Amino acid sequence: MTVPAAKLLLDANTGNIGALTNGATGTSANIDTLGFDFLTIDVAATTQSASTQAGSPSTLKLQESDTTVATSFADIVGFRGGSATATNVDFVVAIGKTTGVNAYKFNVDARARKRYINVVATPTTTQTFYVTANGFRGETSPSTAAKAGVLSLIEG
Repeated sequence: MTVPAAKLLLDANTGNIGALTNGATGTSANIDTLGFDFLTIDVAATTQSASTQAGSPSTLKLQESDTTVATSFADIVGFRGGSATATNVDFVVAIGKTTGVNAYKFNVDARARKRYINVVATPTTTQTFYVTANGFRGETSPSTAAKAGVLSLIEG
């Protein structure tokens, strides 16, 4: 059985939220989910100052919109992370590390979502965030590396 290839929808370079200082909020580039039923969104953050909940991002969430207008994006219920449980928080962001990469993954059923999704992060210490998104179960399978959004497409 051949599994249709995934398509890279957003890479860490174009999805770079950038370096954020304590309390600053950053947003990734928009992820266009058109033609895909499922996506994985990987967020990599640089180390934080303390391996405590207080040292972890105070906000890590997904937003969605049918347009690319920044003010039209709204939080996606179920994908709203925070440093403590509250009425607008669906999960507590895991305690990060002071060495290595702090990695987070969102698995999203795009069939029930609006067309565009982005990632929002607010660190409690200076951190840099990178976002990578891959679309799966597409209407068509990318047949070339360019169509897959990668440098090389290897299938077997």
